Amino acid sequence: MKKTNLSITIIMLVILITGVSLSGCKKKSTTPTPVVPSFVVTATTVNLQGGGEGLQFYAKCANTDVKMTKVTVTDPIGTNSLTYNLNGTYFVANQVFMLEDATSAYTKEIGTWSFVFVGNLTSDGSAFSVGATLAVGKK
Repeated sequence: MKKTNLSITIIMLVILITGVSLSGCKKKSTTPTPVVPSFVVTATTVNLQGGGEGLQFYAKCANTDVKMTKVTVTDPIGTNSLTYNLNGTYFVANQVFMLEDATSAYTKEIGTWSFVFVGNLTSDGSAFSVGATLAVGKK
């Protein structure tokens, strides 16, 4: 009888301890940190048809896949701005894409060019508008 009571007591203690320890294991709800796309812009100097030097810009999103809507390109003076439409084209992380049509270029101006990338993350569809710059020198 004493052995049975001892067994029952041990079983009840195990159940009690297990119940207490499991009640502290509730899953905490955490809001995931949103991914902010990080764009890297590069340029290549080209010869323009009418003479002079031009620039062709290239970009890639270094940290996530994106669905691009448009990119607004602004010259160093800040007086000329052009929106290049990408019409919802998907790009995987680190995939390079042009910021103009393949047969066109921007007139080369020395200074810091500004870019605003607009689109959506492919992971969850959330919208973004992210800026980037590129300093262009004489070379």
